[in-house]
Amino acid sequence: MELSNKRRLIACRDCSVLQPLTCVRSTQADDAADVWRQAYRDFLADHRGHDLACFARHGDALASDHALWDPMATIRFEVTDGERIYVATGSRPSLEEPRVYRFGSGTLDAVGTTILVDDKDLRRGLDWEFYPHALRLGKLDRFVLVVREIVGRLNPEELPIAFDDVDDPMVSIARMPDRSYQELLARCAEIFDPTELDTVSKFLRDNRDEDGLLALRVRRELRASD
Repeated sequence: MELSNKRRLIACRDCSVLQPLTCVRSTQADDAADVWRQAYRDFLADHRGHDLACFARHGDALASDHALWDPMATIRFEVTDGERIYVATGSRPSLEEPRVYRFGSGTLDAVGTTILVDDKDLRRGLDWEFYPHALRLGKLDRFVLVVREIVGRLNPEELPIAFDDVDDPMVSIARMPDRSYQELLARCAEIFDPTELDTVSKFLRDNRDEDGLLALRVRRELRASD
C-alpha cells in the first residue's frame, strides 16, 4: 500500500469545510482505502456545484487540546490555497461520527516557548538514589532551584529536539546541552557534601539523555489569530 498526497485537502469555499486527500493506492482490498474513497465521494456529493478548490498543509505547526491519539482531540493547523493562509480546525461531536474539518482566515502564531524539567520526578529520583539513606530536604530544594536556573537561561531555538511527546503535541523533548550539564555538575559541589557527590554524579550521568529525568520539555504555545 502506498500513501501519497498526505498534505493535500479539497476545500469547499462556500461551506468553509475541508476533506483531507490521503490518497491510498492499493491493489488489494483495504479498509483504510475504502474509508477514504467513501469519504471523498460523500464530500463531492455533498458539495456538488459548490466552489471547490485544492488546499495544502502550510508548515508543520499543529495545536491540539488533547493527545493526538485521542479520537476526541480538536486539532488546528494551517492550510493554504497558494494565495492566502487559513486555520483549519478538525473536531468531532462524538466517537461515532467522523472528524469534520472547517477553515477560516487566520494563522497559527507562536506566542511563547518555555523549557521545563519534571521537578517532582527529578526530586523523587535523586532522593531514591540515596536509599536507604535520605537527603536533607533543603539540599533537594537547592538542587531543583539550580536546575531551574540553568534551564531558564537556555535558548529553545538552539536545542536539538530528540522527539515529540506522544501525549502532548505542543511539547518536544531535548537532551540537556553539554555546557549546561557541566555547569550543573559544578554547582552540585556547592550543594552536596563530598561524600554525596559520587552518588549525585552517577545520578546525573544516568539521567542526562533525552529519556532521563534531566530531559528538557520544550513547550511551544500556539494561538490562532485573524
